[in-house]
Amino acid sequence: MLESWMARGDWTPEQWLVFSIMVFILIAVLVIVLRLWSIYKMATTKRERPNLRVARRLRNK
Repeated sequence: MLESWMARGDWTPEQWLVFSIMVFILIAVLVIVLRLWSIYKMATTKRERPNLRVARRLRNK
């Protein structure tokens, strides 16, 4: 059975369609996982925030 799947010259158009859809889904899932991973990394990185209270005190004096 594996041999019949490896002989791509004998594939019907339906088999090529299923294969191309499966490859597209695999690539889409990979892109989504990478995007979610980058969002997760951005959300967990500590950012420096400006200390606005000091600027307000200096401006009011």
